[in-house]
Amino acid sequence: MIEPTDREPNRAVWRFYAYRVSVSNGFYLPVSVVYLQQVRGFALGDIGFVMGAFSVAMVLAEIPTGYVGDRLSRPHCLLLGNTIIATFMAAYTVVETPLAYAALHAFWAVGWAFRSGTADAWLYELLARAGEADEFTRVRGRATTVELGFEAVTAAAAGLLVTLGWSLPFLANALVAVLGIPLLLTAPRSRQTAAAATDSDAIAERATDPDATDAGADAPATEPFTTREALRSLRALIVRTDIRWFVAYAGLFSVLYQVVRVFEQPGLESVGIPVAGFGLLYAAFKLVSGAAAATAGWIRDRLGVRLTYTLLVPIYGVASVALAITPLALVPLFFANRGIKAVIRPIRNQYLNDRIEDAGRATILSGVSMILMLSGGAAKLLVGALADAVGLVPVLAAGGVLVVASAVGLLSVTSPFGESVSDRVEPPVDPDPGD
Repeated sequence: MIEPTDREPNRAVWRFYAYRVSVSNGFYLPVSVVYLQQVRGFALGDIGFVMGAFSVAMVLAEIPTGYVGDRLSRPHCLLLGNTIIATFMAAYTVVETPLAYAALHAFWAVGWAFRSGTADAWLYELLARAGEADEFTRVRGRATTVELGFEAVTAAAAGLLVTLGWSLPFLANALVAVLGIPLLLTAPRSRQTAAAATDSDAIAERATDPDATDAGADAPATEPFTTREALRSLRALIVRTDIRWFVAYAGLFSVLYQVVRVFEQPGLESVGIPVAGFGLLYAAFKLVSGAAAATAGWIRDRLGVRLTYTLLVPIYGVASVALAITPLALVPLFFANRGIKAVIRPIRNQYLNDRIEDAGRATILSGVSMILMLSGGAAKLLVGALADAVGLVPVLAAGGVLVVASAVGLLSVTSPFGESVSDRVEPPVDPDPGD
């Protein structure tokens, strides 16, 4: 077996960092929801409908795009995502009605889905080819730090751009997405198969021999990743208890994150923060999240998956009680929510990647994203409607208490975490391949 060189993993890591910058949303984030409120006159229920449409569309798009990511070149799937993101940003200030925005967000969801599972699968495979798969959490966390650092700068700039014109932040974000297209066009192409995933010598050779990589990049797969294999891989989400209960537990906090995240801007306005100040505040959000993401590998090594996820119960429990006491608790909750997400996501995906075979990696990760987005979409619709009726702060406080109570209940009846991070998920064997 040929030992990988230091140059190959470094090149792969820097390419992934650059890709993550190209899909950042720093210009868009500080003004997107408040634009719908102030310029389009949307109520919180309308915003919940629009954002819920995004989540539902993600549910419908996740499995097809994950399957495409497993069958075709990962960079080409990511290229489609960047193209859709650029189109979405350019069209944001053109459409007018809630239904039109819902359709636009559904289109954006397809672009998001093209990268939700595929991007992490691409990184894991790039590192695995160089013999650095164990570095996934660390590299993924640092990539998030790079992305969030860039978003901090662009978020601050968005606060200035919006004073010159509402369309400028969205057009600037479209340009960022466009700049990622040449990067993905020149990225090494790959086609994962069950046979290739188990041939470690061939993987190592391709990682260290550019000629071997180029020669095999466009070659037809000898055993293509079929629809049947994709469906068998997805059974791991149900059959394996170390995946099933983990996704259920992680999903509770993912729902809470999504709901709090969507209603940040109305919440900030409700405590008296002007729109012009959103840019600097979101820049601070990004810096905190970036610093938190850089610790993801350290936290996983020191605390482990089980303790890290268990600590979310008291953290969100205290935050929900504080919010019930005073609306001013919204601001620290928003900071904590973003920092926690930056730490938790790479830990979650490392846990799943360690249990998934290469041939079905993007399909299963997309399946997990589908579950999380379905739950989040339903919650956004419900919270938006309730917030218009009884107020945003009471609904967020009650939702936090409900999530924490559900997590405690799940912990009391089962263990959502596997005992060994070295376990691998094998796609279930078809008892009769001739069917």
